[in-house]
Amino acid sequence: MNGRKTWPVLLLFFCSGATALIYEVIWSKYLSQMFGSTIYAQTVVLAVFMGGLALGNRWFGARADRLPKTVRTYGHIELAIGLYAFFFPNLFALADAVFVRVGGAVLEHSFVLLLIKGVLSLALLIVPTVLMGGTLPLLAAFLQRTSLDAGRKSARFYSVNSLGAVFGSAVAGFYLVQNWGMVVSLQLSAMANLCIAAAAILLSNRIESNASAPEAHAPEQEPSAEANATFKWACLFVSLTGGISMGLEVLASRSMALLFGSSLQSFAIVLISFILGIGLGSAAVASPRLRRWNSTKAVTILLIAAALWIGLLVFRIESWVDVYRVLRSGLARSTMGYVMYQLLAASLGMIVLGVPAAMIGAVLPLLIRSASEHSEKLGKQVGRLLTWNTIGAVLGVLLTGFVIMPQLGLRNAFLFLALGLVATGLLASWRQHHATLIKCSAFVAALLVVFMCVGNDGWRHVMSSGVFRARETEVDYRAMTLRKKHMKIIFYEDAPDATVDVERGDGIGAPADLGMRLNGKTDASSKGDLCTQLLVGHIPMAACPDAKDVFILGLGSGITGGAILGHPIEHLTIAENCEPVIRAAKFFEPWNRGVLTNPITRIWTEDARTILKLSPKKYDVIITQPSNPWMAGVGSVFSREYYELGASRLKENGIMAQWFHVYDMHDGIVNLVLRTFGTVFPNMEIWDSGSGDLILLGSMKPWASDPAIYGRLFQRQMPHKDFQSIGITSPEALWARQLASQRTAFAIAGPGPVQSDLFPIIEYEAPRAFYIGAKTKDLARFDERTWQSELAPIEKQRALANLSDATLKPVFAEFSTINEDLWSHFCWRFNKGIGAAAEYRTDWPCVFKAHATTTSKLDIPPDASEQVKQLLASADGIQGGGKARAQGIDTIISLLKKYNADSDWSVRHFAGMAAKASLASGDFDRANQVLAEALRLSPNDVELTYLRRISGRPSPKLVAAARE
Repeated sequence: MNGRKTWPVLLLFFCSGATALIYEVIWSKYLSQMFGSTIYAQTVVLAVFMGGLALGNRWFGARADRLPKTVRTYGHIELAIGLYAFFFPNLFALADAVFVRVGGAVLEHSFVLLLIKGVLSLALLIVPTVLMGGTLPLLAAFLQRTSLDAGRKSARFYSVNSLGAVFGSAVAGFYLVQNWGMVVSLQLSAMANLCIAAAAILLSNRIESNASAPEAHAPEQEPSAEANATFKWACLFVSLTGGISMGLEVLASRSMALLFGSSLQSFAIVLISFILGIGLGSAAVASPRLRRWNSTKAVTILLIAAALWIGLLVFRIESWVDVYRVLRSGLARSTMGYVMYQLLAASLGMIVLGVPAAMIGAVLPLLIRSASEHSEKLGKQVGRLLTWNTIGAVLGVLLTGFVIMPQLGLRNAFLFLALGLVATGLLASWRQHHATLIKCSAFVAALLVVFMCVGNDGWRHVMSSGVFRARETEVDYRAMTLRKKHMKIIFYEDAPDATVDVERGDGIGAPADLGMRLNGKTDASSKGDLCTQLLVGHIPMAACPDAKDVFILGLGSGITGGAILGHPIEHLTIAENCEPVIRAAKFFEPWNRGVLTNPITRIWTEDARTILKLSPKKYDVIITQPSNPWMAGVGSVFSREYYELGASRLKENGIMAQWFHVYDMHDGIVNLVLRTFGTVFPNMEIWDSGSGDLILLGSMKPWASDPAIYGRLFQRQMPHKDFQSIGITSPEALWARQLASQRTAFAIAGPGPVQSDLFPIIEYEAPRAFYIGAKTKDLARFDERTWQSELAPIEKQRALANLSDATLKPVFAEFSTINEDLWSHFCWRFNKGIGAAAEYRTDWPCVFKAHATTTSKLDIPPDASEQVKQLLASADGIQGGGKARAQGIDTIISLLKKYNADSDWSVRHFAGMAAKASLASGDFDRANQVLAEALRLSPNDVELTYLRRISGRPSPKLVAAARE
């Protein structure tokens, strides 16, 4: 059979490579939901996945040459994989139930718990991964009996399968899960597998019907001793290169996250670059033009070249980062600019990782070609080579992640693995006595050793700088030099799961602030984030002042935990799955009250969801601190399932608190978070803790929220001191930070999608918003301190209106507000007539105005229409109160009924005014009348639908309060 007739099988193998990577991506997501996002659990899953592939390589490889119809067997394998994947969600649910039942008993024993995770991963993944591992050995056997150049064509099949994997990882990472969710994506891929299976079985009837298994009954020739020795060396080489290449992928994933941001898309780009490099390198080896390449010389040259490439990239990292900054500065902050940025990141990923991956990835197919020249059992030989390559890959991941990188650091780990490549090439050269190549290897090795000894400080500054956050239009090439001069790194650790550093500015060229960065993003600080770190601890304690048991997800600097310790609690449980964060938190002891060593504190180095899932313990307060939903994995703590899990672990009147930032987030994402939170917690509040941060409070039952309750916190020494440090000197001043009370907060986000584990919207939307630099605007429209001040509880209106300048100004002086309209009021109030303050509209509503402005009667323009005159008079009457208010509302209802296309007034404005006045007076029936007419005219108006949700959920307590 000539080569042209193998292209249909080649196409099918491309497709099966794509589905395999889709499965890997989606199954990993499933298992991270079950086991948590700790690096140990993720590594166990990866090891099980690759171990299954190795077992499949070995088992099927040993039998492939004896099977009469290998393409048919390949089809049956794809059929089995597809059926298994289709029903995987059901199997996963069963495994999750077993994990909860068994894991709860061993939660205190981390090693046993990890072992259980490994066993369940094995049970879930072993069948499909063994089947996947058998495909290439089967097709290699098919090629040997149908082609005169089976080795080269096997290399081509390997390259095409790798390119299919590139396609699969791109589809999974950028389209499938985002648009279809995990279940549908999995089942669509399963259907694709069934189609592959059907096509393979049909093809088998045509291309294998006349193909005998050549020499199936002939006596087997034993390979010569030299051939055996050569093959053993080949197994050693593919094992070493497999381990080093996977180690480099681990390092590249970590370093790319520091340069491009640790989003899901960044990790997808690294995976694509790595596999694409392997695919292209394999394709080059499979080319007829390279048929005469000597395997030993080629292996050495490729490995030395890859090592040198890596060394130069690492040594010149600052120059490469400047190139990245220059190219990035030319892209627009838009949706299309984000697409172009992904292409830029992919291009740079191919340079940094793809080029050496291509060189290293060419080794395996090159040795497959060599094996075909010395063996009549290509399927068996390919299976053994793949087995050793995969075993090496598993060991490479483990050793790199848990030994090499933690001990040497990210930079020197790159150089150490590059030395490993040189050593492998040197071994190959020594075996064949290639003197020139031995000298070249020695020279490159010496160069890499020199690189390891210099430049480490520059690497740390580059990698901790958060360059992905820079929004430069003109690149300042002095930026890194100035950073080194004015910023001191006092702690730095490259851990398996993150790079953590603590740095302090000198107060001259950088703020005199102690900050903790996680993968380049500042996540905690002694000054800039102090207000949010303290309030996210104290505000839920204000809602639940008698709390005894508190759970915090995420340690950070420990300042929030320290704030909690100022209350009379009995137990503080903190879950922090990144161990370097715990070590870095020691530098914040002056602010965190020694939370790490306090006897009532229990710190778990385990995923928080795992602890909450497996432990029956219940808490008065649960606080969730990770606030960056664009970071891979963080989206899981904004999901409905997480909130449901949290609600199940709250005591009867328990409170759930969520820190969420609104900078670099658009209104759709903010509403998604609020909506998801509200689907679980019917009672909620929203607090404004600074210019970019929100704190959400939620509970299954309403709770008391007023200065009388807050006053209990001010009677406690440490909380009182904390409040003073952020400018809050009284319970009423604390209330000034509340954006929306229980009366209105639930109504802000209307119907729409929610974030769920199986349909993770936020981790795809948030990175785009982060890149664009989006900013929420709608939330300010629902602020009870400004545009919805009439809807605030009457006690709140009175308390905030009576705050003096001396009390109010410190609250927002250092830590401002997310509401720009409110900030404009403060600028006008405290700096009247200066700068932007002069532009403030004094007719804007603001609950703080009573102390600073007087109201004036509305002027009616003489050329206004009769309806507009009636509306303005009605508005004036509503503001006046009493009978005039009721008459004004009735007039607006009447005019809404008469509204037509010729009307020259805003339905939203006047209907909203009438509805809010009705709600404020407790007249929910009249509010519903107004809104029914208004929504008939403007059914999709955001503010009117918000008011309708409030009017549709009156509680007796709120009605009574409104009528006081």
